[in-house]
This record gives sequence, C-alpha cells and structure tokens, in this order.
Amino acid sequence: MDETGKCPEPTLKVGDQLFGFQVLRIEQIDDLRVTAYEIEHGKTGAKLLHLHSTDRENLFSIGFRTPPADSTGVPHILEHSVLAGSEKYPLKDAFNELVRGTLQTFINAFTYPDKTIYPVASQVKTDFFNLARVYTDLVLHPRLLQETFLQEGHHFEFVDPEDITSELTISGIVYNEMKGAYSSPETLMFKEIQEALYPDTTYAFDSGGNPEKIPTLSYDEFRAFHRLYYSPSNARFFLYGDIPTVEHLAFLEEMLAGFERTAVNSEVSCQPHWTAPSQVHSVYPIGREEPLTGKTAINIAWMLTDNTDDETAILLEVLSGILIGSAAAPLRKSLIDSGLGEDLSPVSGIERDLRQLMFAVGLRGSDPQKAGAVETCIMDTLKETIKKGFDRELIEGILHQIEFQGKEIVRSAYPYGIVLMGRVYHTWLYDGDPLSGLNFPRIIENIRRKWEAQPDLFERLTQTWLLDNPHRVLAILEPSQTITEEEESEFREKMAKMKAAMSNPVLEQIRETTQRLRQFQSEPDNPEAAASLPKLRVADLERTIETIPTEKSSMEGVSVLLHNLFTNGIAYAELAFDVSSVPEELQPYLPLLGKMSSNMGAAGYSYEEMAKRIALKTGGLGSSLSAGLTASGQDSWQRMIFGVSALHRNVPDAIRILTDILTAGDLSHEARMRDLLAEKKNGLHAAVVPSGHAFARMAAGAGLSLPAWRDEQWHGRTQLRFVSRIVEEFQKNPGELQEKLAYLRSLVFNRDRLLLNMTGDDEGLSLLLKQAKDLVNCLTRSVKEESGTHPEIRPVYAGISIPAQVSYVARVMAAPNFNSPLSPSLLVLARHLSNGFLYKHIRVQGGAYGGMCQFDPMGGMFSFLSYRDPRIVETLEIYQKAMAFIADGKLAPEEMEKAIVGTIGALDRPMDPSGRGTVALIRELAGISDNDRRRFREAILDASTDSLRDAAIGYFRATQKEEGIAVYGSEDSLAAANQRLQRKLNVEPLV
Repeated sequence: MDETGKCPEPTLKVGDQLFGFQVLRIEQIDDLRVTAYEIEHGKTGAKLLHLHSTDRENLFSIGFRTPPADSTGVPHILEHSVLAGSEKYPLKDAFNELVRGTLQTFINAFTYPDKTIYPVASQVKTDFFNLARVYTDLVLHPRLLQETFLQEGHHFEFVDPEDITSELTISGIVYNEMKGAYSSPETLMFKEIQEALYPDTTYAFDSGGNPEKIPTLSYDEFRAFHRLYYSPSNARFFLYGDIPTVEHLAFLEEMLAGFERTAVNSEVSCQPHWTAPSQVHSVYPIGREEPLTGKTAINIAWMLTDNTDDETAILLEVLSGILIGSAAAPLRKSLIDSGLGEDLSPVSGIERDLRQLMFAVGLRGSDPQKAGAVETCIMDTLKETIKKGFDRELIEGILHQIEFQGKEIVRSAYPYGIVLMGRVYHTWLYDGDPLSGLNFPRIIENIRRKWEAQPDLFERLTQTWLLDNPHRVLAILEPSQTITEEEESEFREKMAKMKAAMSNPVLEQIRETTQRLRQFQSEPDNPEAAASLPKLRVADLERTIETIPTEKSSMEGVSVLLHNLFTNGIAYAELAFDVSSVPEELQPYLPLLGKMSSNMGAAGYSYEEMAKRIALKTGGLGSSLSAGLTASGQDSWQRMIFGVSALHRNVPDAIRILTDILTAGDLSHEARMRDLLAEKKNGLHAAVVPSGHAFARMAAGAGLSLPAWRDEQWHGRTQLRFVSRIVEEFQKNPGELQEKLAYLRSLVFNRDRLLLNMTGDDEGLSLLLKQAKDLVNCLTRSVKEESGTHPEIRPVYAGISIPAQVSYVARVMAAPNFNSPLSPSLLVLARHLSNGFLYKHIRVQGGAYGGMCQFDPMGGMFSFLSYRDPRIVETLEIYQKAMAFIADGKLAPEEMEKAIVGTIGALDRPMDPSGRGTVALIRELAGISDNDRRRFREAILDASTDSLRDAAIGYFRATQKEEGIAVYGSEDSLAAANQRLQRKLNVEPLV
C-alpha cells in the first residue's frame, strides 16, 4: 500500500459514460484513503461500486440477492456448484484449479441469509484479471451438471456402494457440512432466533440448508434458482484496490456482452411488526454422559429498524456497545452478576446482515426454568438504566472504538477490501446508500451533534427500540443427551422404510448413479478443458522477498524491535515475556493469567473502570501465548505476548493502562474471577465443533514436540479439561487459584524475560519509545530463575467423543525444521496433496466438507486433516495412500507449475501493519533471517519434479517417524471405527 495515506485523485466525472457504464457518483473518503465511484451498466442495470485506493491487493466480487423460499439450501448448493465449471471453462472443479495455480490472496464464496457473494483477490494485476474473468464466467454461465448437483448437494448411496443389500444413506458435501453446522449450539441458537423473529420473510428459512430438507431439493429446482437470480440485472459488483476504474469498466463491458436488462424480483421483503412478544424453545446435542444442568442458553432478541435507515442503524450499533460491549456495560454486568447463567450468550449484539436489524442478548450456562428470571433481569435493567442515565464515559468509549475501527488497516484472514465490502452491503443490498456506513469521521460527527442536541439520545433509543418494542422473541435452547441418537435412529428408520418401498430396478439405479458419479469424480479433465484456464508460470513470479523494516535496539537492558511502517495514525506495542522456564505444573495456568490480567481491575481501578479506560484510550488490549521451534530445530521458544494499540493522541494513556495491568493487577475480586473462568470454559467448549479439525491437530501433534505440547496445553482439549476442573475447584477454594496466579505473575511479568516489539510511523514509534521507558522501569527483576522442566511427551492415538454428526480426523507426523533442505519441497508437496489427492478423495469422493494437508516447519509438524467428515477409517486409509501416492509418483510439468505458483501465492499473502510487526517478532524469536527466507523461496521456485520426488521419498519413505492420530467424532462413530481399525483409538469424552 502507498504510504502517503491519501485518496487517489478522481479520474472520472459524474455523468461520464464509457464502456456502456454511467458514473452516478464520486466521493472521497479520507480516513479510508479511497475514492469511491458508484456506477451503473446501461444495458443490464448491473450496479458497480469501486473503492479506488493505493492498496496493491485488488478485490473483485460479484454478488446477487438470493432470498430462499425454503430450507433446502439451494443458495448454498448453488454457491458450491457454479464454481465447478462453465461452457468456456468446462472443468469439473474450476474453483480448485484456481486455488492451486494462481497467486490469489483470497478466493471463496459466501452464502448469507439473503445474498450470495463471490470474491477473489490478488496483488498481481494479470492474475487479478485472470481470476475475475473466470469467476464472472463461472457465475453467469455455469454448466450446473447433474453430477455436480449430486456431489455438492445430495444423493442416495449404499453404505457399501457396490452392495444394494447394504443400508441406504445420503451423502453430499453441503449435506455433510450442514450436519456439522447443526451440531453447533451457536449455529442452532442463531438459526432459531432468526427464524422465529422474521416468520413471514425469507429469513424464516435456512439458506445454508437444513439437513432434513436438503434431500428434497430436485435438480430442476436447483437450475431454476440460478435462472431466477443469477442475472446481471440482479448483480452488484464490488471492487477495491489500486487498479484504475476505467480498466475495470473495459473488462466488465466484455464480461457483460450479450446480456440485456431482465426483470428480476429479488426484493427482500420486510417483516410486519408484531403487537406482542413471542417465544421459541429448542434443543441442541450434548454428550450422553454430560449433565444437563447449567447448559441452557436463554436470549431475548428484538427486531429493529430497516438497514437502509443507516443513521438509526449506526446509533443502535452504538447503543449495543453501550449496553453490552464491555465489562462496564450495564446490561452485560447485570446479567453476569445475576447468577442466572455463566456468561453472556455468544449471539449477543447487533446483527446487520439482514433487511431489518436484530439485537439479541442473553446468557448461556443457565437452566430452562430461569427463562422468566432472565427476561425480567433484562427488562428491569433497561428500565433502571434509563432512569439513572448512561455513563458518559461509556458512550465516549464506544464512539472512540468506532473512530479507531474507521482508521485501522485490518487484514487478517480476509482482505481489507472484504471488510469494506461487508459494510457496503448492509445498505446497498436493500437499495440504500452504499457509502453511508464507510465515512467514520462524518458518522461520529453526526452522532456527537445529535447527542449534544439531545443529551438523553441513547436513553430514548433504549425506550423506543427495546422497552416499547413488542417485536421480540424469548428463545430458550436447552441441551439434550439423546437428540443426536434420536435423529440418527429416525434417519436410519426413514432410510430403511424408503429402501423397503423401492423395487430392485430402483435400487440398481441408485447403485449405477453412484458408480457414474464415482467415475465422473475420478476421471481427469480433458487436456483442452484444463488448458482453458488462464495460468501464471513460475517464470512470471517475483524472486524477491518482501522484508519488514526492523531496527534492533535496547532500553534499560531490554531488547527492542522497531518497525517503521505506515499505520494510518495508530501505534502498536507488544510485550513478549519468555515463559519457557515457568514450572511445568504452572504452565496450564498461563492462559488464565492472560485473561485475568486483561479483564480485571488494576492500580486501584475496579474492573468496570478499567474496561472504560481500555475502551476510551486503546483500540484493543489482550494477550496471547505462542511457542515454536527455532529455524535450526535445535531449540524452542515460548512467549506470553501482551499487545495494545492506540491512536497517537492516546499512546501515553494506553501504555499507562498496560503498565497498571502488569504491575498492579488486582486478583482479589472472586466474583469477577468466577465469571471470567466460566467465560473461558464456555468459549473453549463452544469452539470445538466449529473448529474440530484444529482441536484434532493439536491433540495429535501434542506428542511430537514441546511447542506442539504447549499448543495443546494452552489452547486445546487439555486446556478445556484443565479450566473445567479449575471452575469446580474455585467454588470451594478460590484462594488457591489467586495465590498461583499471583506467584505466576511475579515470575513472568519482569524485565529480564521481556522483548519489546513496536510498530508505527515515526511519530508513533517516538511516542511508544518515550512511554515504554517508564513501563520497563516499573517492572521488577526476576524474583527467582526457575529451571524449565519438560513434560513427559508420548505419542497420541486418541478418539475424543463429541456430540456431532460428523467427524474431524487428524494424522500428524514429526517433520523437518525451517532450515532443513527438505522443507521447501515439503511445503510444495503439502500444497499439492491438499488441493489434489486429499481434495479429490476426502471432499469430492468422500463427501467431507474439507480434506487438507499442512506442513509447519516452525512447529516441525506435517498434518493430514479432515473437516466435517462422514468417514473415519476410510479417511485414515486415504492419508496412508496419499503418502504412497506422492512418494511413488512424479508430478507432471503442469502440476508442478501449479504447485509452485500456489505455494508462492500462500507465502506472499499480504499482511496489515499490525500483522507485519507481529510476524517480524516471531521470526526474531525463531531466528529466521531474511537470508534464510530468501533461500527458502529460491528453493521453492527452483524445485523440479525430481527434487520433489526425492524429498517425498526422503520424508515419506524414511524410517518410522513419530506420529499421532486424533479423531473428534460421536461416540457411536468412534466405536464403529474401532471395530474396523487394527490399532484401536483410545476413546475418551471431551471433558
């Protein structure tokens, strides 16, 4: 990104007509550094918004309003299917080919309740237009083959595909994906609320698909949905980046050639307002042995204003932050302090991706009979808060957070352009002003002006939209130990009845259809089809590495890393404390130390007062734990990192807050600690089903290295079990935890363990350095240098039972370090296996939502993973076959090119300023120099089919490696797998 921080000069004028488009509006938004062009295509009526910036990472997206009329998941299945191939690109899976052989920095598609969006991004102009060309053609001219529908949506098959006497079942990628989603309490919670709150609209249906309803969707209905909504007349093109607007218009003129304006009725209708509240009651699955008490979620949700009323919508977003956005927020505090549940419900907050906004709030960790009391607590708190009036500092803190978010350049899992795209669609989708939610300075100025003219503005909003608004739902979601078993039993019975009613010819037809699908999936694309996709060659790739400016210095004996980067007026500080010598018995407490330190009182301030200070003076403050191997693999590092960000004017206050937390933290508030422990436990527990593959990888890898053990100990099931035990013990003896954390704090928070990492421009770094000196001087020296003790690490072969209808299968092997000559080739091989062999056998043929391969040279691990997988034994067999496949075979030149290009694309993924500073810190801890990275990149670019084969033989055919296996799945599926596995999984409950 250009570091001038200025908007590009306008290159067009309002009213200009070129390439069949008319410019309707031009606006510069200084804080975002963009010049916005709102444009319309004359022939088709297609809408276009280009945010022209100086960012090299250009984003192209095409989106459609796609309101479903049922819960068959047709928008979701179509989202998967259109990317398979088109007449111009007649492949079976064009999307995967683009993933494999381009420099894309982002490629995906999103199904929302009322829209479907197809975004791609790249930093290379040629690559960007290649991606945009293929994506547009796929979306507007898809083949939509019946085989694609069967694969991505649903199809009947026999448990033994060749034996018509075996059980009849249903498979399909979306079908299995949604079975996984329907095992998640958070997904079910949101689904039940949305469907109950908007019963007369498209939101009464699940656009992702209800597994019970998905099998009722026909192929003809699937194709008809595309004809109905996928027209340029219903399209919205969102573009972002440094490519001039004129070039986009010339490109889109070509893409839209041959289309005319058509009538598309895709309007998302409004829900009529109720005159009385409603209630909904549903269940979610838990393990058979888990207790039912204290596991119910109780929420109240209100329907609010129309999204196109952006002014009111933004005021309501502010109100949500005031009510529940911090530990000091009155509604949040009242609910937590009530003792009616353990922590705030994860669906709490404003939802803007709907025609009419929703605000939800409630508790999880409660019981069904407490629903009335929770409702009373919420309504009484709102009344009492209005009577007292809102704390002015709370409001100022939320306004500061909005200002901060408007300035910060964010690029984490998603490109910055996607963040902006999401804000634009809040109004644009419903024919409102697409720019109204982007101009943060103007937004804040308007809010302040209204607030000044009407000091009780937020109290009035509370009265109008919450207390006096009868359009609300009381939603109760309680646990069931038997629901999964009941649903599986009902499904098997239904399938048995269905099969019994089928004649032999029909059964044979199912077998033949499955055979044809398998044959279709296994046949390679013909060479002409494969050649149709535009491609980059290795010769087109840059051989230089991107470096992060790093200046090393010291302060009061503490090492300091400085990164001079354009950060748009924000400064970032990270304090990395070495925790490698913390006694082994205290290591599991480190995540709790981080959570308690950041979320309790300090230096005489209560936790509510600290929460207000943090919101008013920082853009965020928190801690993380990281561990890894050094580049040579001879040693490891372990760090607890505290980070804070602030606008330049607030840097002194932000560093003082961090100093107070580290030197004068208050661990005496038992009720607050109890709440934070419950929040930690529930957060970890809720993460398991949506991220089962990550938990399985951590569990399987824990027996291979010390960093991997720490990862599992701090972030995985081991931490969940530890926190669950601490929650119980704390009730009886809170003093024990307080003493351990106090001792741990004295060990960790001292200058002898500290490395300072600072990111900002000249002004930001100067401010940070000036304030950090006082912080360092406040830190004590080590009270006593503990000798680091290592845990006893053993290989893992585990089955972990979870209440889910699908599984997550991990096989993790010890692998070379970063500096090993094998590592560059193994990274390429992992990429090739992930998007080739595993994708084909686990996802396409196996029906899992994902099958992947990861090589982590920083952790010394090579992982095989599956996600939302209907199979266990077959997947483990595929992992074994994958190793033989890669060691026995030899990549064709075309495959070699794709593997290298895709690997470089992943390496070159752009980072935001904060991320660049953190990555530089990690490289320093691991001892990875720019020269090491340069050699690594050169080795990838110079890889040949022979060098890859040698690496595969050298690694996969080498003598027995240490490895671990972990499977997260239902108790029944694990038991069934053990009946077939030679070496049995050690089956244990999650907690």
